[in-house]
Amino acid sequence: MTLQLQTGTAAFKMTGGIYTLTTLELHSTNPADITNQLENMTRKAPKFFQQTPVIIAFDQLSPEQPPIDLYQLRHSLQQFGLILIAVRGGQESHKQDAMMAGIPWLPSPRQRNRSEENSAAHVESHVETNVVIMQKSHTASPAAAESANQTQTSPVIHKTTLIEHPIRSGQQVYAEGDLVITSPVSSGAELLAAGNIHVYGPLRGRALAGVNGNTDARIFCLQFEAELISINGQYKMPSAASNSDPLWGGSVIVSLEAQSLHIKKL
Repeated sequence: MTLQLQTGTAAFKMTGGIYTLTTLELHSTNPADITNQLENMTRKAPKFFQQTPVIIAFDQLSPEQPPIDLYQLRHSLQQFGLILIAVRGGQESHKQDAMMAGIPWLPSPRQRNRSEENSAAHVESHVETNVVIMQKSHTASPAAAESANQTQTSPVIHKTTLIEHPIRSGQQVYAEGDLVITSPVSSGAELLAAGNIHVYGPLRGRALAGVNGNTDARIFCLQFEAELISINGQYKMPSAASNSDPLWGGSVIVSLEAQSLHIKKL
């Protein structure tokens, strides 16, 4: 039998893309502690973790922490609807454990920066040698130098994302700057923004502001009924008991102060 390949009919095409993923930053390797916290969160919001891909981060674990069974951890996460797609950071042993479990390992931001600095230093050591030669044959004009300086010091400005239609359950919206929603945000929907989040309507889903490390980010909404709010990784899950809270259903502003979320009347 002869296998005949059909030219011009590729089975797949490789493309790039940016995806927003939830990261669970471990502070304990005790399986019971992890399970108890997951149970507590899903008890307050049963649909919160449904089919949610996550990355487990070992960045904050001390070397003295006992090892963690990644097979058991992956199974525990699946029980709560979480899908483990990778682990991040930690010690060399974590990297080896991930390889043994068939789970992709990613470097932490610190490890990635250290690797980039080493690469940059290596390149710089070679560039410096070349610079001596180039300076003898070429000198940049003052205008070109000024232009280069302006380019290096120009701040990165992210535009505000404006959405005027309702955000329904299961939908996720990400903004690199501020995010403004002028319609309702349903339960099960998720808003993520590197900057502030404004919701000019009921906020019944999840709102995560300052996701790239902006501790000054704020969440503003006219009708506060959120499942979860978060600023720079610090989160709070308003429970059903919040219905008796005078701020529940009202206009509020959420801020991060001293590593704690504060909600006050807007």
